[in-house]
Amino acid sequence: MTSAGLALLLGMACGAARRGPVDPPPAWQSEQGRLQTRLDVANALVDNGSPEAGLQMLSELRDEGVKDVSLDLAQARALAKMGLTDDARDLLLELVDRHPRLAEAHDQLGVLALDTHDLDTAIEHLQQAATLAPDDAGILNNLGFALTAAGRPDDAIPVLRSALRRQSSDDRIRNNLGFALVAAGRDAEALRVFRAGLPEVDARYNLGLGLELRGDIDAAIEQYVAVLTEDPGHAAAREGLRRLRPDSLHLVTTDASPSSPEPQ
Repeated sequence: MTSAGLALLLGMACGAARRGPVDPPPAWQSEQGRLQTRLDVANALVDNGSPEAGLQMLSELRDEGVKDVSLDLAQARALAKMGLTDDARDLLLELVDRHPRLAEAHDQLGVLALDTHDLDTAIEHLQQAATLAPDDAGILNNLGFALTAAGRPDDAIPVLRSALRRQSSDDRIRNNLGFALVAAGRDAEALRVFRAGLPEVDARYNLGLGLELRGDIDAAIEQYVAVLTEDPGHAAAREGLRRLRPDSLHLVTTDASPSSPEPQ
């Protein structure tokens, strides 16, 4: 080897030494990272209307010997999406027996109970979840929704405010807070909350819907008429007015107009 070649090799070696140890691979290339990636894909399939495909991926992971609580939680979500509520509930109950402090399992059990209108069971599980994960905005939102549905809006309001403080950009939480305020008779405050995340017509539509749910039919009609006066193409308000008092449709113009997006 020539002296120039030897010098080049020595220079490379010295340079490598100065750079320090080789960087570890990115997290997603680790075994746990690859597992999490596959779980994320399975959950995305479940969330986007393909629970069967998601469940198939989870079954493949089980066949490979993977044992992880995240796998059980994802499988329960897939089963629930497929309408296999009893199977999902059994899996989650088994999971909380093994891991009683697993907030997400209690949260999923609460949502399942909400779907079957078992409000007492829903609130019990969601309160347990909120105790275990007090900063989880999604869990707090579910608990607030359940309390409102159970006719306890005064209890729901501080829970939903807490959720909104933790996730201020979530219009779903904001709307649930607005509906809780309407249920509690705090209409002006509810309208301010709706306006914070929605156009005026949609904020008033939500107020009208909340009033309708509260049983204040005349006030609900007044809001639906106000929406349709501003936006005759607002399909949800028109349907609300038709539902409550079909003969009131003559109070608003029927001129064609672009429809407003329906509230979330």
